Amino acid sequence: MIPAVLIGILIYLFVGFQKKKEKVEALKNIPAFSVKDINGNSVTQNDIPEGNKVLVYFNPECEYCQMEMEELSQINGKHKYVNWVMFTDKPLEEIRRFAQKYNLDKAENIRWCNDPKSEVYINFAMTGIPYFLGYNSENKLVHRSTGAIKIEKVLADFDGK
Repeated sequence: MIPAVLIGILIYLFVGFQKKKEKVEALKNIPAFSVKDINGNSVTQNDIPEGNKVLVYFNPECEYCQMEMEELSQINGKHKYVNWVMFTDKPLEEIRRFAQKYNLDKAENIRWCNDPKSEVYINFAMTGIPYFLGYNSENKLVHRSTGAIKIEKVLADFDGK
């Protein structure tokens, strides 16, 4: 009986690991998505400008997100070669206020997007907030992290990749 249970547990763990590995493998290139930005325009993976890009899932109430946006607001001018796509499931007005608070609402390299059903969060196999996915100019994954992180560390992963 015990060997059968152990074998069952091992199979369950292996299958779970394989599914997680498949989701991470699927992130090696930007997965398909479709959301609206704060101006009501559709945004898909095809609408992200060429070059380096960071996809961020955030929550305006998250303290880590607030600290990271404060940092981004201070350094974004030095890193205009990176395009940012910010996603949250919060209402458009809340997203606008958040972007304005950090003077990032008019930054040409940042798109603020509403994901009302958390489809991006689910389809991209995200596991926490904030969540960062960095893709280089060939749309290959160069950075993946969740939780508190210095924006400079995210940007450093583009060097030489």
